[in-house]
Amino acid sequence: MSITLSAAQSETTAAPAFRPQKLTLELNRRESGDGDGGRRNPFERRGGSGQEPDGGGPANPNGGADPQPAVQLPKTIILLIALMALVQFIRGALPPELDRELMFRGALLLTYQGNFLWDRLYTLITSAFLHDGWLHFGFNAFWLATIGTLVQRVLGDVRFLLLFFAAVIAGGLAQTVIAWESPVFLIGASGGVFGMIGALGHISVVKPWDSPLQRLRKLTVFTAIMMALNLAYAYIGGGLPTGEPMAISWAAHGGGLLAGVLLFPLLWKRPQIAPFRRPGA
Repeated sequence: MSITLSAAQSETTAAPAFRPQKLTLELNRRESGDGDGGRRNPFERRGGSGQEPDGGGPANPNGGADPQPAVQLPKTIILLIALMALVQFIRGALPPELDRELMFRGALLLTYQGNFLWDRLYTLITSAFLHDGWLHFGFNAFWLATIGTLVQRVLGDVRFLLLFFAAVIAGGLAQTVIAWESPVFLIGASGGVFGMIGALGHISVVKPWDSPLQRLRKLTVFTAIMMALNLAYAYIGGGLPTGEPMAISWAAHGGGLLAGVLLFPLLWKRPQIAPFRRPGA
């Protein structure tokens, strides 16, 4: 914005000649936001009012950054957990006969008398949303909210879901192969959870500056330890093939774990930055 004065105005004014220039500079300065009447920086906090710019909420009285939630789950994780909780709630509200029908239709069972049931392939996915009670659901929801959140922040929503369901499917197929002649119904999202554990090896165990051989060694040791813990956990829970019905599917856990370890590098988009160096090198 600029101000011009007419000849008549310049003749009648008694002000010194430099005043129009001063007024022009002042108005230009205000328009650019340097003055009180100009537009403000949208990131600038208004002093003394206790309010954020542009009518925002109250400012942090300590003058620092506004407090953030201690735990902030991605929407994808919230959606998965909410769907599992909804299915579990519906199961609790159904009559026993309808609940049994829902379990039969949705639980994983792909073989019968040595024959593969192609029409039940959908149960590779639906079985992940069924759980044996709220405690079973709670365990899987907890690990999804913790480890799953770490993986989601690295991969993003779409790739996270691809990895999760790929691990679920891998775990279901592993269970099917192990129990081909004596199939049992399989429910739960543990295959997907163990897929997140497998991906965690790439995030927290290996370092960016590790050589390919070092990465391979570390991931091999990590996978072996997780598999041993999986077998021990299954043994404690009665999940090993000891003649008793399998309460915990070590095969589904192991299949999901391997899927996470093997598929994460294919889904992770490495940042385009300079090569990492070991600190202090």
